[in-house]
Amino acid sequence: MFTMSRWLLLIQCAIALNAPVKGAAIADSGDVDEQGLYSKSDHVIILTHKNFDRKVYGQRHALLVEFYNSYCGHCRAFAPKFKSLAEEIVPWKNVVELAVLDCSIDENNEICRQFEIMAYPSFRYLHENYVKGNTNVGDRFQSSDSADKLKSQLVLKLQSEQSRGRLASMPPLGIASYATYAAALGDAPVDAVYTFLVFENANSTVGSELILDISDYKHINVKRVHDNCELANVAGVTHFPGLVAVRSTLEATPLTPKIPTKQNLLKAVNTFLKSKNYVFPNREVSTRENDFITNSQEKSMLSKSDTTYYNDLEKTLKTSFHTEITRHKILKNEPLQALLNFLDVLLVAFPFRGNLRSYVASLAETLRTKEEWSGGDIYNLVKRLEITHAPVYSTDLEYVGCKGSLPKYRGYTCGLWTLFHTLTVHAALKPGTEGPNVLKAMHGYVKHFFGCTECAEHFQAMAARNRLFDVKENDKAVLWLWISHNEVNLRLAGDFTEDPEHPKIQFPSASRCPECRLSRGAWNLPAVFQYLRRVYGPETIQDGGRVERSSMPASPLSDLDIGMLSLLYLTA
Repeated sequence: MFTMSRWLLLIQCAIALNAPVKGAAIADSGDVDEQGLYSKSDHVIILTHKNFDRKVYGQRHALLVEFYNSYCGHCRAFAPKFKSLAEEIVPWKNVVELAVLDCSIDENNEICRQFEIMAYPSFRYLHENYVKGNTNVGDRFQSSDSADKLKSQLVLKLQSEQSRGRLASMPPLGIASYATYAAALGDAPVDAVYTFLVFENANSTVGSELILDISDYKHINVKRVHDNCELANVAGVTHFPGLVAVRSTLEATPLTPKIPTKQNLLKAVNTFLKSKNYVFPNREVSTRENDFITNSQEKSMLSKSDTTYYNDLEKTLKTSFHTEITRHKILKNEPLQALLNFLDVLLVAFPFRGNLRSYVASLAETLRTKEEWSGGDIYNLVKRLEITHAPVYSTDLEYVGCKGSLPKYRGYTCGLWTLFHTLTVHAALKPGTEGPNVLKAMHGYVKHFFGCTECAEHFQAMAARNRLFDVKENDKAVLWLWISHNEVNLRLAGDFTEDPEHPKIQFPSASRCPECRLSRGAWNLPAVFQYLRRVYGPETIQDGGRVERSSMPASPLSDLDIGMLSLLYLTA
């Protein structure tokens, strides 16, 4: 017989079995506190393939979504500006919020294809109550290197949206002309104690920004007024944008600062209200974490110069196949040929291990069967062939030599340089002239697939300036890539994207290769060539275990064009 205690135990078990597991809903929702270059403390919505539909479609507010690639240098440089903008427009959250999606994440890639993202970063404006559909890819915003320019685009868009009857919850952003204070306050909310009039040109966005900035201030109203209307003369405003506070009793107080920027106008409003003992709304305070490394063990792992790691090469290829070659919505003609050329040089010069060669060969063979592929079909092909040829990659595939001091540093970009250095060196060990083919394949790959648009444009300009297509010999291909890599290092030294633990220098340093330098710092090109062979050659690639550094036979540089290369380096 069941005792009362056993009955109670069964009831408790039944309740427990039917109750939702705490945390399961959160995990299944796809919400994350951090991904790629952003965290929740940055005041942005972090989108993932799991939460995208729920966070984007049918919302009461609009969204400005940044589609980015976490290894893109331009994206890394822009991230702090986007975070600053997100923090600045926190008061606008009932109208518009900023969101981010990392297209370098495998699972997010299909969304990036759907939205036709071909450059990073790309921005899409999605109005409130946005509906999912094949042709609904948002309104494109012009990419900008300035958060202020992006904000101006956003404000102009919000003004346009309101004129179309959208964003009903947003305070009026329109501009009008008035003759008297009474006329200006004629449609003010009945509970408004003060109305701030911003006198400005119709094309200015300052007044609209101020309206949105203090939209959560209770009993406060802000209106935009044409700078050439009669009321401007009445108010005595001669410096624009001008600012006047008007009490509900029509008592006016001029507040125009000497330098009438939006920030100074906002400061003038707050100072005035503070003098009136106004109670300001409580707002979130930023608690962004500092980006400092405290783990000394990780720091000790970063001194891995002069070693090529197979993990880095594999990780780079996997990223390429999963996220870069699949980002085209449709792949055909020149981009498809560029992909085939890339796969061909891999088959010729990559130091394959295990099943990776058969996998790449099958990928190249299959891609040649059609003249047009969709990015989704290529992604499915990549995944299917990985199963067919499993195991393709090493387990626990992570960067070793290309590991940055923080996740936002190095990684794939370092791996791509390492990959092409390895390919040029290995091609130089083979008969014929495969080295120049590696450079041409690299040019096509960077042009059509590399996720950092700005970087790709720089590389193409450099390739034209440094005569990439004039390189005809294997050893010159090795040195051309080294010269170009050092040119990029010179341009990016001290840049925001530089890893402080891995400063960009002219390599090899004198301490790493004393014989590579002649008097007065000139390069000893034959010695540099041998150094590159040592670092990227097949005998020295390390996979995490002990590496056997067997001696390599000398391979003297061909005498032809040594002068050209020296001149090229000096010019670069």
